[in-house]
Amino acid sequence: MSNLGFFYNDKKEYTITNMRPRRPLKNFLWNEQFIMILDHFGFGESFRYINPEERRFVVNDGEAGRLIYIKDRETGEFYDANRNYANKSFDKYECNVGIGYQQIVSEYKGIETKFTLAAPTEGFAELWKIEVKNNSDTTRKIDLIPYCRPSVNVTSHLAYGHADYEKKLDGLYFSHDAYNISHNCVGVYMKASMSPASYDITDINFKGIYNSWAEPQALYNESLSNKGSSFDSTYCGAMQFALDILSGEQKTIYVVLGMCTDLDDAVNLSDMYLSDGFFEQSIAAVKNDADAMDNLFVLESPDEYINIMTNIWLKRQISLGKTWGRVYNKGFRDIMQDTAGLAAFDGKMAREKIKVCLATQRPNGNPMRSFAPIDRDPYYDGAVWTPETVLAYINETGDLTVLDDDVPYFESDEHDSVFEHMYRGLRFLLDNRGEHNMVLWGGGDWNDSINNAGNQLKGESAWLSIATVKAIKEFCRICEIIGGKDELINKLTKEREILKSAVLEHAFEGDQFTYGINDWGEKVGSHESYQAKTYLNSQTWAVLAEMLDNDGLNKIMQTVEDKLKCDFGYVQCAPAYSEKDLHIGRMAYFIPGGYENGSVYNHGVAFKIAADCMLGKADTAYESLKMICYDNPKNLNSGVEPYVVTNMFFGPQEKYRPGFSFYAWFTGAAGWVYRDITEFILGVKGEYTGLKINPCMPSAWNNIFVSRVYRGATYNITYKRTGSYKLTVDGKVISGNIAPIFPEGSNHTVVCEF
Repeated sequence: MSNLGFFYNDKKEYTITNMRPRRPLKNFLWNEQFIMILDHFGFGESFRYINPEERRFVVNDGEAGRLIYIKDRETGEFYDANRNYANKSFDKYECNVGIGYQQIVSEYKGIETKFTLAAPTEGFAELWKIEVKNNSDTTRKIDLIPYCRPSVNVTSHLAYGHADYEKKLDGLYFSHDAYNISHNCVGVYMKASMSPASYDITDINFKGIYNSWAEPQALYNESLSNKGSSFDSTYCGAMQFALDILSGEQKTIYVVLGMCTDLDDAVNLSDMYLSDGFFEQSIAAVKNDADAMDNLFVLESPDEYINIMTNIWLKRQISLGKTWGRVYNKGFRDIMQDTAGLAAFDGKMAREKIKVCLATQRPNGNPMRSFAPIDRDPYYDGAVWTPETVLAYINETGDLTVLDDDVPYFESDEHDSVFEHMYRGLRFLLDNRGEHNMVLWGGGDWNDSINNAGNQLKGESAWLSIATVKAIKEFCRICEIIGGKDELINKLTKEREILKSAVLEHAFEGDQFTYGINDWGEKVGSHESYQAKTYLNSQTWAVLAEMLDNDGLNKIMQTVEDKLKCDFGYVQCAPAYSEKDLHIGRMAYFIPGGYENGSVYNHGVAFKIAADCMLGKADTAYESLKMICYDNPKNLNSGVEPYVVTNMFFGPQEKYRPGFSFYAWFTGAAGWVYRDITEFILGVKGEYTGLKINPCMPSAWNNIFVSRVYRGATYNITYKRTGSYKLTVDGKVISGNIAPIFPEGSNHTVVCEF
């Protein structure tokens, strides 16, 4: 057990037992339209996108968004059961992070409270279940008072707002029915499965102007104020339920907090959400989908943590990314990469997400960086991610019809097939090159923060040029699968070699690749640079794109080991920028060790793990993977949630908190780490002609078993370390490393000797 808690694998939960970790630990509950952002106290936002530029919040407050107060009516003592602002001596505290729910459990003086949150599979509402159990020896008279701070005011004009208890709803209704707004979601409602004894609508009456959350003014009274309000900047929803609970008895109240168009809509929606069994059915639906997804790839290795992450939690994180991107925005590159990982366990959804992304590609072939909210800055890297993702989908499903799917272009009457979208994207890259014949940098590439190196359309990105070399190869593989595309393949292959030669001539320094040449003709990430002389991604992607022979690739990866390694991963660049550089952009203005400026940016480390495996460096790949895990013994108090891959750790040049992770979940590292483990280390990867099994297994791993569902058939794979490769399927030795395609529903025994 760590100092944070433990995994409960039978329930697919992580139980947080530390009420005060280094930072609040995050979790997300969502459907395709609505998302809740929670910390381990249950605080955080919830919202839906109205349009790409506008979000409608249900809760938009991190200070006290949700609180469950317990008051002993006989003694007058009260406390908040989920947050414990007064730091009372709770007998129990835990937060259970599950699949599709989060449950906060506490006990104080014999009263146990369970506060469980979930989201419906469709719709825009928070679902709460509050259970109060009397573990004492006597009957207890308890007031249960759930509190929330709903986001009511959708404009700045407070005169539109009013709220009160509505008899028709038997709950609280908050309205901001404003003039000339872009949507009709003007109402928020809060209703429980039983009628409240009293209520409050504003913090003026509930908390009081000068009181704290530990001692709300209203809880010193026998009941809440029962007063409505209007013209308020901050509304609240608080309801009192008077419960007499026998010894050993438990009482349960359900609450729904959601958005609506009007009072009638609130009545209809709340009746549905509070109907018998709806809460439990919502969680069960998410868990059933997750179980089906999890069973598609099951790993049994000596590393229990890697098993847990591979089998359960990385899939959960990828699933968030494929719908919500990085939550604060939905980006083309982000969702496209997550979809490449998603294809192995949800092909149908992967196909839809490919089309969602491609619909944000401009007619010139360059996708939007972000489409919710819209980011029109001219980032140039979007198109390099498409061929890999489409190829992953085709390899996994064998379905070529996706290439004919008709998809519009962004803000245009034009539309075209997925295949033509891909090709137009490659043409954008190939047709926009600079003086050195490398791809123009534009407003940025993968590294968003190098955002002033190419705005004059003179700077050239070596990384983006390398990534284009890789993307062309993937596109040509799709053309090979289709057949009849020899002329196009030959044309692109020649262009790829010309581009590759340009990179080798202008960006290769013998032991490393530079990152590019900026608008002023200065090399970036070069031995000649006075700061940030070595960048991680240009080395790792040179391996992924096979820019050199093995000796050359091993040499540049040794540079990575020598110059970029630290105790908790590999930094994005070294040394970090310590002086501002307008010719780079915001990256050079970040603190040294922060974000791309010398942090351990785990997306980049995930690329590095794949590159290690391509070079056969199994132990190095595994060591790199373990370094970015939450249980790295050299970085045990990083702050990262154990059940996700984090975006970054502050780099060693950050003076105050090196190794600290201040937020997680929002990262392309999840999809890549999942693929690192499944496709590169274990070597199990769908190909168009069958299931490829070609491991790069660390020496510490023996007696490995994988169950992998591929095109509906189950491959039960046992690995044996013998020193020579042999693949046996159902007792028959297979030539090569690709197991054949079998009928859906069949089961097969595979032995991979290596």
